[in-house]
Amino acid sequence: MRKRRMKWNVLALCMAAILIVTMLPTQVLTKAETINGKVEIKPISYDIGENAFNYQITTSEENAYIAYYVYNGKEYNYTMDELFNLAKETTEQKNRQVEVKVSGNTLDLLYVALISTEGDLLCSTRENTAFNHILFADDAENIEYVNGTLDDVSAEVKNGKIIVKDSSNQSGSGGICYTFTRGMNGDDFGKLVNCDFTDGEAQVDISDCISESGEYLFKYCIVKNGVVTTKVNTVIYNYTKPTAKLDPVNISTVKWEKGILTIPGADKNSQLMGKRIAATIYRSNDKEQWSRGVCYSGPLGNWDREFNFNDEIKDYKYYKVGIVVKSDDIDNYLSSDEVFTDIYDTTSSSEEVNNTLKDVLAQAGVDSVDKADADTLNKIYNEADETKKAEIAKALRDGLKETDTATLRTAMQTNSDTRATVEAIEKMSGITVANDVSEDVKAYIDTANIKVLGAALNADDGVSNVGLKITKEADVATLDSKYKNAIPLGITLTNVSTAASGLAVPVTITIPVPRGIDISKLVILHMNADGTVNENFSNGNGYSYDLNSRTITFTVTHFSTFIFAEADDTSTTPGNPTTPANPTTPENPTTPANPTTPGNSVTNSTASAELALSQATETDNTASATAETVTSSPKTEDNGSMAVVWVLFAGCAITAFCYAKKRVRR
Repeated sequence: MRKRRMKWNVLALCMAAILIVTMLPTQVLTKAETINGKVEIKPISYDIGENAFNYQITTSEENAYIAYYVYNGKEYNYTMDELFNLAKETTEQKNRQVEVKVSGNTLDLLYVALISTEGDLLCSTRENTAFNHILFADDAENIEYVNGTLDDVSAEVKNGKIIVKDSSNQSGSGGICYTFTRGMNGDDFGKLVNCDFTDGEAQVDISDCISESGEYLFKYCIVKNGVVTTKVNTVIYNYTKPTAKLDPVNISTVKWEKGILTIPGADKNSQLMGKRIAATIYRSNDKEQWSRGVCYSGPLGNWDREFNFNDEIKDYKYYKVGIVVKSDDIDNYLSSDEVFTDIYDTTSSSEEVNNTLKDVLAQAGVDSVDKADADTLNKIYNEADETKKAEIAKALRDGLKETDTATLRTAMQTNSDTRATVEAIEKMSGITVANDVSEDVKAYIDTANIKVLGAALNADDGVSNVGLKITKEADVATLDSKYKNAIPLGITLTNVSTAASGLAVPVTITIPVPRGIDISKLVILHMNADGTVNENFSNGNGYSYDLNSRTITFTVTHFSTFIFAEADDTSTTPGNPTTPANPTTPENPTTPANPTTPGNSVTNSTASAELALSQATETDNTASATAETVTSSPKTEDNGSMAVVWVLFAGCAITAFCYAKKRVRR
């Protein structure tokens, strides 16, 4: 009996010991826990000369130490696991308090991890260190400005405009970075706008941010050459909404066809004369749920105003444009109501391409087909003899060339079946496409990730190969000052005589983002022969960005010099008259859709700016694509599973102990 009692007591003690030993070595965090509360990340000073923040990082955890890694998102997008390893490898001492300097640029991020003495990751975060995020935080007044002098500025808000006065900048360029709070307790968002100072004064139109009567609080500072030169100041705007409103355009006179919006010129005595017209594209796949896209604007004169939305027409089936006549004096009268065009059904473009290909197949003696898709064309081609194959390939190629270029471009951008069809016809042509990249270009891009679709279909008669030739061009001295870090690349097609003048079949190019370019500010300038800008591509506005491969994809109808550059203004403004009115205009003009929210300086982890880029297409796609704050739970063991194990251990231990006691009583 005594041996049995001892056996049960030993079992109970072992179960309890297992429970205790399992829980003691490290603290396993729940998914709800973050680095906040365990590690304090505090910016203590801003270095004016270097545009950098000095951070103090401390932890109260005794059996742990701080590891950190500062990395530049331009070069590589690390995973959290990779950052954890880098942080451990670069940590020289196991400190519980460290100081680190981090650039205030958009993509320079700070990774902080809390490591146990056994080397395990306890919790971590990626910190957004951009100056417009940190300096506009609620507790930013405690940040010391060092290594430079600050300029004195003042501001007032009038007629929906922030008018900033900087006595030290009598005549020159600068940027006004601002954020506002709607009604003192609404959402914040930040925006950096480039502007010219005249007689020490510059202004920014913020009328699209103002809707209802109330008190609006604005914070602002001056940025010169990417460096903050003033403290963040505050100005309050008391707004009373007027009753008067501008009349809308006569929508019945507006033409909306194949991605081109045309508004007739105004009569000189018309209320519309000289007023700014804002045209916003909306997208849908079901005609029920509409998402807002890019907004273009320009003044209306006595000439027709044209807005080209072809670069925005992709991925969705249906498009319409909302048109607003903008007020230039919101204190006295409001902008007009938004009126909408008819719906542009892009499926008609793919249907037109399909019907054209069916017709050319019939002319080539091929039996009628229901749909000229890639699978059908490949089947017809593969089952034909060699002579017939050549006839079919030529007929299909000619069919694409005969299709209206704008229609084909729309179909290629919006319909994956059309892209697959073009790719199939290109393979049938037998014309090979090779990349011809100069050595100096290889220093900027990974040539292995360059792809091109449609090039072979533009080949001159009698040639068997086409080359995608990319060379480094001379610096563009006349480039607008709002662009920097420009990398001019000559991109063209060899054995294609129409490459510069105009392609019969649009060509889609996929190319890595050049090294050294801040992706959040990337624009692609497509130059004319005389040095003027023909097209301006930006994220979601002409090109799409792939987060995993770090490549961009865009479609062109002619080749010339392409300049990859950063826009000093985080908005991306086309060089043609279709200028974005408010590049940060959200879906509801009174509600920021993709804010760069200045929050608490100790935030939860932030996604990289690259991720923000991939998400920005659902809002105004010319907006600054800075990192958005997201929750990222620390990399731990499966806490739910571990909790179950502990409960089971505890239950077993208690059960065994109670049973042993019961045996003792017996």
